[in-house]
Amino acid sequence: MTPLIVIVGFLGAGKTTFLQKLVPALGAEGLSPSLLINDYQNARIDAERFRGVIDEVTALNGDCVCCGSRDELLAALEQFEHRAGRVLLLETNGTTDSEQLLETLAFNKDLKRFTPPIQLSIIDGQRWQRRFWHNALERDQVRTATHLFISRTDIIAPERLASVQKSLDSLSIHAPVTDPASFAKEIAWLPELPCRHKSHSHGHETEHHHSEGEHHHHHAKHHFASCEIPLPAFVFKRAFEDLLNDLPLDVLRAKGLVVFREEPSEFQIFQKVGHDGPVHYFPIGRHPLIHEPVALFIGPQLPVDFLKARISELKKRY
Repeated sequence: MTPLIVIVGFLGAGKTTFLQKLVPALGAEGLSPSLLINDYQNARIDAERFRGVIDEVTALNGDCVCCGSRDELLAALEQFEHRAGRVLLLETNGTTDSEQLLETLAFNKDLKRFTPPIQLSIIDGQRWQRRFWHNALERDQVRTATHLFISRTDIIAPERLASVQKSLDSLSIHAPVTDPASFAKEIAWLPELPCRHKSHSHGHETEHHHSEGEHHHHHAKHHFASCEIPLPAFVFKRAFEDLLNDLPLDVLRAKGLVVFREEPSEFQIFQKVGHDGPVHYFPIGRHPLIHEPVALFIGPQLPVDFLKARISELKKRY
């Protein structure tokens, strides 16, 4: 499988600068990186910075790849030529909704020859959480990260760096701080991992078998994780909401299709964002295109066995 590396960071955080150091580090590990660059106007300008450094650079001008330019991104990924030793780097623009982007990538069945997306968030140590109304977006880009890099550490005081690090630790408890050389070495190890299933979870490297309709697997530590678990044909609404309101902090988003015993003729799409967010339902009638109840969980790390056990309990509740 080809490592798929998503580079996220707020405007001016230092994504391109990091990539200029990462690319030769990957080369030193015997890997051949390709690059997709997304920006509103200057993607081609940034692409020029890699002329002669990377053989294949593709510029995606326009909206964020998480929304407006999503189709162009998926088309580029589907056309990618997979070969041993190749790595695909995706540099997103500064306002990308990383959670939405990773969800798109993780559940696209046409991208099964890529690893689950690995997200490295670039943090501007000088400006972190000093962006007023953009602070929330900056925090969101960290919450989904599998790795972090703090830029501009050479021009900030040790006290400021410690404060930034403490803030990051509170947002992304599983993401290690790395550097281009260390990150390249970790990526070089990834192609050697045994890949036994198509869906996206992680933790320990183990072989795992599942029943028909259930899709999840385990990759190396620090992959962005997602899993899909079948729901019972009918569940009681109170029991189901108890489950969703008691999800582990690792679960950033839960969504799927459910049928309640109180309303057996109506399929409901459900969605819950964040640990404290409300559960939203969208009735879709009795004949949806997808007619098997299922729950999808997304986060930087997921306790899959715990989630499966909780869903099994739904059959016994009330």
